[in-house]
Amino acid sequence: MSEQNEPSIEDLYQELEEFIKELIESEKPFLERRTILRNQCKDLGLYVPDGDLFRIERKVRQATKGRSVGDLPNVPIEIEEEKWIWETLISQEQLNLVIALQKVGKSSLISAFLAALAHGLTDYLGQELKGGKRPLIIVGTDQPQSDWANILIPCGLAKRVNEKEVIWLPPIVRLWHKGNPLHLDEEGIETVYELAKDNPNSIVLLDAFSSLIRPTGLDEYKPEAVEPISALSEALAETRATPILLHHASKSRDGERASNASRGNNALPAEASQIIQLNWLDPKNKRDQRIMVSTEGRNSRPVDYVFRQYERGLWESLGSTDSIREQEEMKKIEAKLNDRQSLALTEIREQHIKTFKGITAKDLMETYPEEWNHQNKALNTLIQLENKGLCHSTKDNLPELGDVRIFKPPV
Repeated sequence: MSEQNEPSIEDLYQELEEFIKELIESEKPFLERRTILRNQCKDLGLYVPDGDLFRIERKVRQATKGRSVGDLPNVPIEIEEEKWIWETLISQEQLNLVIALQKVGKSSLISAFLAALAHGLTDYLGQELKGGKRPLIIVGTDQPQSDWANILIPCGLAKRVNEKEVIWLPPIVRLWHKGNPLHLDEEGIETVYELAKDNPNSIVLLDAFSSLIRPTGLDEYKPEAVEPISALSEALAETRATPILLHHASKSRDGERASNASRGNNALPAEASQIIQLNWLDPKNKRDQRIMVSTEGRNSRPVDYVFRQYERGLWESLGSTDSIREQEEMKKIEAKLNDRQSLALTEIREQHIKTFKGITAKDLMETYPEEWNHQNKALNTLIQLENKGLCHSTKDNLPELGDVRIFKPPV
């Protein structure tokens, strides 16, 4: 064949794209598709690095999506109810993306959740756990072995056997770390897939996005960087595994909604079915260890919780952000009360604890006659507290008193 008849590089790449399109449309499984593609590249005489092959596949996949015609009226459609492993937080068999700035505690919180699941708990931090104990695969390339030990020992997922040695405990079936890393290139994806296939219904913890894709040559700030995650999710689907991917937040966008706060491009949040964002509740106070946890999901309502890590790997739930803000506002209001108001508020609370009943102005006057020598004065003090939101009152008709107002702590 003369040089004039030989296909150009552009022609060869065009032929490769057409071949990829046929594989995607035939719904070939990812790992099978990669083997076929490698052989095709070899036949075409093309050397295509992993990063470039991911880019080409993304380009072809986007081009083959086509335009949706939408749902038609009066045609029944099946809507699958979202399934949870950790109610409202971790979605089952879907990609869960956990976003936070460094050192906020994303690895620790997720590890504590995995430990609760492994130990047979039915709820954790006030949210139901479902599905019970299952295999854990930790691809923790972002952290050294020592950091994983410090996270997992308090959770009961690792144990120190002597001064120098630590063992990982079941249900962990494999753990990679910075000193013994695994990356999401072709070989890494296949390794995780094979392990998940041998351990069905597993949870695959991936920490963290930038470290996992770095050797592929992909730039996390470009859309094609998400391709290894797409490929892994596709490969894991048949194993019923649940991937949880940890990712760093952008410092400049950390205060934004979860779907916008991740570092890099927006293709990664778009890939995830559930996004969990962790922020310091009070970023200016370095002593405040409370973490605000918010979510965004395709099918679920957003939630808002406040958790606190009181020891390494040990967490407690403190309620919602709104309830915390309200408590803090109430503390500020209480700090400005005069002595008489503070005494009345203490009496309301103590009587509620003792009898589950409220108090009247007459009760307050009779208990502290030196402070309130007239029932109207006691009533004025109680109304002042109600106006500040520190108590509430109901009207009742008592045989010995007639119509009275009874004051209780806020509902």
